[in-house]
Amino acid sequence: MDLKIVEAVQNISTPFLDWLFSSLTRFGEEIFFVCVFLIFYWCLSYNHAFKFAFCYVASVMLNGVLKLIVRRPRPWMASSSIENKLPASGLSFPSGHSQSVSAISAFIVYDVFSNKQNSKKVKLCSLIVAILICFTVGFTRIYLGQHYLTDVLAGLLLGALVVLLIKFIEVKLPDKFKQKINLQLVLTCVSIVMLIAVIVVGFFEIGLSYSATIKVFRYAGMAVGVTLGYLLSLKCVLNIELTKLQKLLKVAIGFVITFGTYLLLSLIPVGAPFMIAFNVLISAIIATFVYPWLFNKIILKLKKD
Repeated sequence: MDLKIVEAVQNISTPFLDWLFSSLTRFGEEIFFVCVFLIFYWCLSYNHAFKFAFCYVASVMLNGVLKLIVRRPRPWMASSSIENKLPASGLSFPSGHSQSVSAISAFIVYDVFSNKQNSKKVKLCSLIVAILICFTVGFTRIYLGQHYLTDVLAGLLLGALVVLLIKFIEVKLPDKFKQKINLQLVLTCVSIVMLIAVIVVGFFEIGLSYSATIKVFRYAGMAVGVTLGYLLSLKCVLNIELTKLQKLLKVAIGFVITFGTYLLLSLIPVGAPFMIAFNVLISAIIATFVYPWLFNKIILKLKKD
């Protein structure tokens, strides 16, 4: 039945839909997480950004564990009648893209509903948009031949449940316990663990595929870069109030600088995983420290003038 659904969806294939759904499926990739994380980091608070990152990473880790347990092949691997419309490897259940976009959407919707200043209309709109994005990404995964319907539904459900469970635990935790959590220490420990993972994956034969190896190095570069940027920001970046227009400007310019840096570094003709980790690390430091420091300096100077 699952295979028949994928075949039926692919029957509507056209070159335009191939391009459209290959683009829309990006909402389930790391790029969407990075964009939301940076918006929280630049415009709300470091603490809120890292809470969001924790929910996302917890969802990603659960997804990876379940894939290894279930070990379900992707539809295009199971049947020659299914076309693989987007290069992808790995296992099928549950859908990582669906779970990621669901976790991100659930976190944002939870934020919107938790803010008492938001009207019922705003809350309803945020919920509708989140549902549309989630099911659109889920549909693209089936259309592109990467997942079955059950993979997608499981991913959507798990992503939301992970966020809601973490939020529930957070609410139930005593305030004294929350105050004892040292974010600087936690991030430093995470960075050390990721560096150890890079050493193990880079220097020992442990049977990981090339794509999995690249993912480990990319996450390691991101973790170390964000940690260094955060620690430097605590000491060097002044906390100032920004208007809505200034926040919008900060996000727009920040995206250009962050992703521009990443693309420029990607032009260096070195494909080694260590270089990929270095690329992400530098981009993360610029995004979490260099750019906020420079932007706030400029805003303060304009206010004085």
